[in-house]
Amino acid sequence: MVDIKSEYEWISNQNLKQFRGKWIAVFNKKIISSGKYAHEVAKKAKEQIKETPFLIKVPLEGYISV
Repeated sequence: MVDIKSEYEWISNQNLKQFRGKWIAVFNKKIISSGKYAHEVAKKAKEQIKETPFLIKVPLEGYISV
């Protein structure tokens, strides 16, 4: 099971400029897929891992807020 708090803390300290406006899937403190649509990112991630990854959309500007 994904530890959401741990994954969020890790994401908060990453440079995510290249992912602005995109969805990212994070698993074990790694970005395992990214893209424009959440369902496509989740599908790509599930091809790599068997568990449900942590999905979050990176804002175009500013900071991630949950």
